[in-house]
Amino acid sequence: MLTKEQNERITLVGPGTPMGNLMRRYWHPIAASVDLNEETPTKEIRLLGEDLVIYRDAKGTVGCIEPSCAHRKANLSYGIPEENGIRCAYHGWVFNEMGACMEQPSEPEGSRFKDKVTIKAYPVQDVAGLVFVYMGPQPAPILPMWDLLAWTNVTRSITTTMLPCNWLQCQENSLDPLHFQWLHRYYGGWSIGRKLPADERDDWYSRTLGKGRDHIKIGFDRFEHGVIKRRLLEGEDESDEYWKTGHPILFPNILRVGRVDFHSFQFRVPVDDTHTLHLAYSAKVPEHGTTVPVQETIPHQVLPLYQDDGRIVDTYVIAQDQLAWVIQGPLMDRSTEALGATDIGIIMYRKMLEENISIVEDGGDPMNVHWTAPESGYLPLSIEHCVYPDYQPQTSESQETRGPGGAVELVQGLK
Repeated sequence: MLTKEQNERITLVGPGTPMGNLMRRYWHPIAASVDLNEETPTKEIRLLGEDLVIYRDAKGTVGCIEPSCAHRKANLSYGIPEENGIRCAYHGWVFNEMGACMEQPSEPEGSRFKDKVTIKAYPVQDVAGLVFVYMGPQPAPILPMWDLLAWTNVTRSITTTMLPCNWLQCQENSLDPLHFQWLHRYYGGWSIGRKLPADERDDWYSRTLGKGRDHIKIGFDRFEHGVIKRRLLEGEDESDEYWKTGHPILFPNILRVGRVDFHSFQFRVPVDDTHTLHLAYSAKVPEHGTTVPVQETIPHQVLPLYQDDGRIVDTYVIAQDQLAWVIQGPLMDRSTEALGATDIGIIMYRKMLEENISIVEDGGDPMNVHWTAPESGYLPLSIEHCVYPDYQPQTSESQETRGPGGAVELVQGLK
């Protein structure tokens, strides 16, 4: 259980907060590249408690700037894309991706006034179908190219949902394997069954609620990019990939999941203290020996949070996760929670957050800030039951020397 002060320290992300200062050391995906096009060249966004505008100019350059024109404070999301930046709709001033004023068409000929005018701007990278923004101190670290961003011969897709809750409620779910058998198997089966005709429900419940295997052991191991999560299900031993390999939670706010031929990142993007953009970036691996067409653009679908009756959508796995995060409230009060033995992953992650906040406060680089790219050009990650061609699980030195750590055995399972 945390104090109210500790809870605020690891959850609040606005300017000047400890967690906000930590989060500003990372590149965050805030939109899909396809969102910025000829029909919609600008987009209002909110990230880490700041309102901003992203845009694509007539040359294709993407920028991220404060929303107000320096002249008369008109909103630049109504701007017109030009070759050298975005032109304000009100008086025609142009600002580029660096925040520099490029044109002031109403000023006298020869005026140097524009050279004295700037607006706030943040570095942007348009990579792998995503628009990433960095809001921290300069120089900016490199944007880490995780494996799914760089894999070839896959079919990618992007989905997003805006959630009315704090980012950590979403991320802590990744350190909680036990929710799967209750939230997804039990609640999910029960909720979907209620939508069936009354005479079909009993058969559905008997086939669904009792199916699936219980967890008998869970484990968490720190590695250089965050935490490896492991689980052991009934009927398995420690040679199974769910335990031997597991899957990673990337510090501070990314989950890497997948199995066989379908893999995804879940980015829990902190919009502000009580809102999170949940962005799923997925890659489908084709059958062995099959080549899929190169995607000119990666499609983006906004998924609704609510059903027509106002209840939260709960008909698929990620929707059920989102339901669990949102029903904790906009900002969970962790000073009133009662953690149990199976919450060791959550406790581990909170300690990592505190450690890295302190590192930033002491002037250091926190975990997962990268300054050089690997020779391969991308960072491979271990993931259970993967069939991507030539994939080899990556084993960190800490895993080799310490093995799976922080394990809890559930001798009787959780029926």
